[in-house]
Amino acid sequence: MSKNKQKKDYATYNPAIIKKLKEKYGLSTQFIGQSLRGDRTSETSTKICEDYKLMEKEINNAIKDL
Repeated sequence: MSKNKQKKDYATYNPAIIKKLKEKYGLSTQFIGQSLRGDRTSETSTKICEDYKLMEKEINNAIKDL
């Protein structure tokens, strides 16, 4: 009997974006992380996810232009 000992892969989020979202919404980093993972489903959580995606896209575009 073998047990599967594989670790679950966790997504990594940009800490600079997390910090900006914390300042914008005044929420804890724990709540923001839970929202991004999908553990929270409130209206604020969906706004956080949308803002994160938008900020990440803008950062990637700025880096690509360099």
